[in-house]
Amino acid sequence: MDFVFFSIGQDGILKITNEKTASDMRRYTALNKLNQSCREILHVNDIQSIEFAANGEIHYASSGSYTLIICLHGEGLLGWGQDALSLVEGEISIQPPGRELKLRAMGGAPLKGLRILYDSYLHAQQDYGMPVKSASTRHEGVTIRHIKHLIERCDCLYHTFSMEQPNGYSIQSEFYGLMALMEDSRRNRHTGETTAEAILRVSNFMRERIDQDFTRAELAQKAGLSQGYFSRAFQEEIGKTPTKFIMDLRMAKAKNMLLYGNSVKDTAVQVGFEDEFYFSRKFKQHAGLSPLTYMKSRRRNIASVSEPISGSMLALQLLPKAAAFYPTHTKYAQMLRLHANEAGIGQSWHKNVEMLQMAAPELIFCTDFLSQEAQQDLKQVAPVIRVPWLATDWREQLLLVAEATGYTMEGEQWLGEYERKAERISRKIRQLWGSLTINICRITDQEYRIYGDRNAGAVLYRDLRLSATHELKKVDVYATVNEQDLPAYDADALIVMVDPSPKAAMAWRTLQGSRAWQNMSAVKNQNIYEIGTEKLFEYSAWSHDRSLSFFAELLGKR
Repeated sequence: MDFVFFSIGQDGILKITNEKTASDMRRYTALNKLNQSCREILHVNDIQSIEFAANGEIHYASSGSYTLIICLHGEGLLGWGQDALSLVEGEISIQPPGRELKLRAMGGAPLKGLRILYDSYLHAQQDYGMPVKSASTRHEGVTIRHIKHLIERCDCLYHTFSMEQPNGYSIQSEFYGLMALMEDSRRNRHTGETTAEAILRVSNFMRERIDQDFTRAELAQKAGLSQGYFSRAFQEEIGKTPTKFIMDLRMAKAKNMLLYGNSVKDTAVQVGFEDEFYFSRKFKQHAGLSPLTYMKSRRRNIASVSEPISGSMLALQLLPKAAAFYPTHTKYAQMLRLHANEAGIGQSWHKNVEMLQMAAPELIFCTDFLSQEAQQDLKQVAPVIRVPWLATDWREQLLLVAEATGYTMEGEQWLGEYERKAERISRKIRQLWGSLTINICRITDQEYRIYGDRNAGAVLYRDLRLSATHELKKVDVYATVNEQDLPAYDADALIVMVDPSPKAAMAWRTLQGSRAWQNMSAVKNQNIYEIGTEKLFEYSAWSHDRSLSFFAELLGKR
């Protein structure tokens, strides 16, 4: 192709020539090796400072040049025709020629920035290589994550342009530096970490440090975004502002600590408050009750003889007077722990009835799995609410308990938070693993089991929406398989649960030495995750929430 030589004079006029010297040809040869995308020639026409008070407004007549509207401080609303675009600091709008623009300061704060008018030329293959004025420059918005760099670029450009005797070369140099910064931001946006990924990373960072205070500037810098854009992106991705997000995390932890018997003072320190009285005020604003009143309000004169139903009560932050819990559940303060006995038979059941008679609850919860005879034992103590077991899942069970105890709204809110948490974790796993297939295998004393999407598989397959290699609908709870069947369940990853018995441990060691096992993809790629059986066999709202966190950690790294 022919190369076009040009210069910008002191008067800012673009001068073009086809005359080539020997040094020109050397530069031509070198420059011709540059990426073919570098064909755009830019010429600055005018630069104006944007600076007006809160709610101020300015109109710009249409121009034959392209327009950059750069927001350096505050929030603005840029309008043209029937369309409008909001701008926060660090954001740049590129507008094509011919538009009448209206810019208004929003958010009750002054608006500061720059308006730059420029022409764009593209090298043409015809007309002896002469550049032609472009009508195809990208009309889009750009966000500069490092606002400090943007401010420095804009300050240098405006200062150079505003000099009494401006140097046209310096103006063009500074302007090209600004455009290079914008181009880098475009490329990073497409090839680097996405905004959603950055927000998720920072939100996880905040979750792990809820006792620490962070400024918006610190969090925005952590995300690599401007402060204004960070706040808006965080709201869009998480559903709440960073301030409300961290406060909700603190209050949720505070509620649990108070229910477990921690003092108000110790709780305040653990969630990042040095002053317990200030903590009490913030707690009351959040929960509507003081910490002590909240603890009293959650103590209910009810009982549960079912571990899953007790897990629903834990999720609702209710303190039953007596309850049977899974081994991993921590006993709340001033609560009587019943023996786990879903069948309602034997000496431990009779002991439960005696403890219930002593506790004298006003209401007792059980599942319909409990025998009729055992249910009659309970009715001698207090009215009984039977929660369907096989006919409902844990979500429905949670809402039934919430309705019976007058906490329907809390139950719905808890489920909403759970679904959002599951979506965040699922998205993170998919980004890391792609289209992951994963199977759950249990090794017992007698057999191997592959699980479906109830009980052990509920969190992985239903909540996190991961895929198995077998049809989940054809598996009720689990399918019994032998060593020869394992190749049919070859997945990208395997969750292995080994029963806590010598015989099961021996079966596991034997399986690991077999050829069928060694030939499985998950084994070859070292994607075998051995976990305890308690992680997936607890079936309740509280247990599923705990499992979500467990799998976020387990599958969140490769």
